[in-house]
Amino acid sequence: MAVAGLMLIAAPGEGLGFGPGEMVTLVSTLAIALEIIFISLWAGKVDVARVTLVQLAVTALLAFACMAPAGERLPPFSWTVVLSACGLGAMTALIQFVMNWAQRTVSPTRATLIYAGEPVWAGIIGRVAGERLPPAALLGGLLVVAAVIVSEIDFTRRKPAR
Repeated sequence: MAVAGLMLIAAPGEGLGFGPGEMVTLVSTLAIALEIIFISLWAGKVDVARVTLVQLAVTALLAFACMAPAGERLPPFSWTVVLSACGLGAMTALIQFVMNWAQRTVSPTRATLIYAGEPVWAGIIGRVAGERLPPAALLGGLLVVAAVIVSEIDFTRRKPAR
């Protein structure tokens, strides 16, 4: 269901296809799932601020390491770029810290359901900002969120205790 949704989001008017971008997206879901599981396992046992710092440092180093192979280079100096990078960095650090802190008390299942709302909010904010997604892309987003919710449902019936 999620794969079908991803394909509808990626190319709503061009037919269904599975290219490198979709493959990277699918592989990245494994990293995100592992992050949720590991944070849930260790968040109560470690200093959340230090874990957040390590996460952000590793991410920054990997991003810079991937720049050259991807053909990217640093833009010319501009205070606008510096201030934008600092603002994005500060908000990223705050968001990651809050996620790590909150997962000390939230199960991985509940965290996954909360994170499933992220594309919904992104779609709403994008719509307010003027983005107009075609109906196929909206259906794709709905399928991705529905897949996350369905994957977290416990379908085993338990008999009530007597």
